[in-house]
Amino acid sequence: MDNVFRFLRRMNVLAWVLGLFVAHALFYLLIGTDNWLTAALLAAAVYGVLLMVLRMVARRGVADKEEMR
Repeated sequence: MDNVFRFLRRMNVLAWVLGLFVAHALFYLLIGTDNWLTAALLAAAVYGVLLMVLRMVARRGVADKEEMR
């Protein structure tokens, strides 16, 4: 679990969200969604919030472990 927390603390959230946005935009374009831009933005926003929450949890988990030492 420490490796996951370490990865979440070091990851660049903006790069991940941009990558997810591009992937979703291509997906929605390929399947022919009329509002592909809106769908891709919403999907990227949801993933962005999820990644930020995971990052906050990872920071809190590390802070708790440091207090135990």
